[in-house]
Amino acid sequence: MTRTTKAVREVLVHLTVILSLMFLVFVVLDQFNPMMNFVNNGISTVLLVLLCLCALAQSILHYVDSDRKGGAET
Repeated sequence: MTRTTKAVREVLVHLTVILSLMFLVFVVLDQFNPMMNFVNNGISTVLLVLLCLCALAQSILHYVDSDRKGGAET
């Protein structure tokens, strides 16, 4: 794995965890106070798209890396 790919993977992992935790907090806060509208606003939509893109890129990198190793993940 190249140095750049490793750095990108580390950033994607961190972004995915951060965005996932943010959405969990948004959902909990939205349950306590629905008038705040944390889940159904424009910023949440953008963050959700970023979360999906990070997860997709992370999955693609995982599959490419596992194909290089012959399908065996260590």
